[in-house]
Amino acid sequence: MYPRSLGVFLALGAITIGNAAPPDPSVFETTTWAEAPMLTNPTSISFDTEGRLYVAETERRAAVDVDIRSHKPWIMEDLANQSVDELRAFVRRKFAPEQSEANQKWPKDLNQDGRHDWHDLKEITDTLRVLEDTDGDGTADKSTLFADGFHEEITGVAEGVLWHEGDVYYTIFPDLWKLRDTDGDSVADERESMFRGFGVHAAFDGHDIHGLTVGPDGMLYFSVGDNGTSVMTKEGERLHYPNQGVILRCHYDGSGLEVFAYGLRNPQEIAFDDYGNLFTVDNDGDMRGERERTVYLVEGGDSGWRLNWQFRTEGWSKYTKQPTYNPWIDERMWVPQEPGQPAYITPPLANYSIGPGGFKYHPGIGLNDDYRNFFFLVQFPAEVVSAFRLEPKGASFEMVDEHPFHEGLMISAVHFGNDGAFYMADWEGKWQPNDKGSIKKVDDPREVGSDRRKELEKLLSSDLKGKSKEEWLGYLGYADQRVRQRAQAHLVREKLAEPLMQVAESREAKQLARIHALWGLQQLHGEGVERFIERLPFQDPDDEIQAQCAKVAGNLQLQAAAPILTEQLEHSSARVKFFAAIALGKMQPVYPQAFDALVKMIEENNGEDAYLRHAGAMGLRAYDTTY
Repeated sequence: MYPRSLGVFLALGAITIGNAAPPDPSVFETTTWAEAPMLTNPTSISFDTEGRLYVAETERRAAVDVDIRSHKPWIMEDLANQSVDELRAFVRRKFAPEQSEANQKWPKDLNQDGRHDWHDLKEITDTLRVLEDTDGDGTADKSTLFADGFHEEITGVAEGVLWHEGDVYYTIFPDLWKLRDTDGDSVADERESMFRGFGVHAAFDGHDIHGLTVGPDGMLYFSVGDNGTSVMTKEGERLHYPNQGVILRCHYDGSGLEVFAYGLRNPQEIAFDDYGNLFTVDNDGDMRGERERTVYLVEGGDSGWRLNWQFRTEGWSKYTKQPTYNPWIDERMWVPQEPGQPAYITPPLANYSIGPGGFKYHPGIGLNDDYRNFFFLVQFPAEVVSAFRLEPKGASFEMVDEHPFHEGLMISAVHFGNDGAFYMADWEGKWQPNDKGSIKKVDDPREVGSDRRKELEKLLSSDLKGKSKEEWLGYLGYADQRVRQRAQAHLVREKLAEPLMQVAESREAKQLARIHALWGLQQLHGEGVERFIERLPFQDPDDEIQAQCAKVAGNLQLQAAAPILTEQLEHSSARVKFFAAIALGKMQPVYPQAFDALVKMIEENNGEDAYLRHAGAMGLRAYDTTY
């Protein structure tokens, strides 16, 4: 049985608690915003700028989505699959019409042709729906089917949706889709498979594509579970990670697809904080003594998981009288940093949670100020939505102020609305789809209708075409992350490099405004921003500004910054050293003087900070053919 409260975890001492008491969630009220039959079986939700809610729904899960746990004799054959085409051949072979008698238990004869075969796996589609509150009374009153027809025999479960600047991104094995409604009827009339090749194994259902997220660098980020990835980029490169979960990113037109981090099991959703740091809570491997993990996702980071370890024999060896060897467990890759772990991994920050699902960061205006800088995590089987903060510790972070935020509902996904309220998708069941589902709204009645809430909703819903350049620059420091991102995107589209540089170098500007300005300059790569190298505030008294300068210089491959980055390897801030080392690894041609400095940094760290060790290795990779 799963606990209804997380107190047991706190008692184990696995989670650090902050100095002050966590905020009080009892001040919030929960109401129903929408309910069945307007929606059923919600798995992911996303608002557009008009306040319409896009809901990914599933009927395929368990009914027609193959799960290898129900077909254990096929495990080795399934692990041999290396592409979705091989998976399709495997599925058609195992569920061939002549195998109907052997497969009578599953699947059901859904097409009623008298056979239990792969044709039945095509009979159920997952769907994407739009919910609207058209009369402004605070509850949804209109439900429209936005898109369906996702029902190949190898189609997985719809697990991700993101509205972004008129496009709707939607994930379901084996594709990442881009959908668009061009005539305003809330029905997609354009659809494009941006990428195909996700889910090369049947493996475990639910280990799908999800986590669609807007990145600080103006890129689309998303996660894929350990059912595997083997996908061709627009540029013709094969990204082949068949036995592990990965975090990918690309531009919104699909160009530049790359793996950002890997070695994960099933990171349901990912979330950026205000400073561009990326986190997830990853599922455990259902093994002896193991637990889920809070993970700091860093560029090039390997969390250590491989799908094939899932199926290594559990138990005791009759020869050694010891537990059978499993690298994940026996090399302690699932626990926070400790001596003896493999040095190539970036270990988790904490062991934490039960069945992690939806995951979001407080955008800045929402609920109330007590919850600023908090992350919100769905713990699905425990019927808990928990909240916690992540504070800097060395080159990474530690978890503090963890507490239950909401309890008692089978929540699957969460999202902050344009009105500042916290919306939760209620599955209203256990693991199987049903005819139930609702959207709950959580909010602080003291904040509803406040001036800042009204202003936020206006800024998120308006096209803002009449705003001046000065107003847009001012929004770079706005209290809400979504407005800052919108301002950054506008200034980039207008190619306003000089105004962005002026904000970035101004010590009078707000810290977050300066950081968004730096990110905007990075997005203007190819627009001559290299000319600003001497003006980048590497010597700023704010260590965070220095760290962000290093990050941007590396992403832009500003060769002229290499001497400064090399000096930063001896900085007092581990975070500055972290980004300087990674940046140096991107310089081509390499900066020869940095080699000895990188080695020195690694030696002085002596493995004490796993993330500095990783950054050093990332820095040295540029020298693998030089030294």
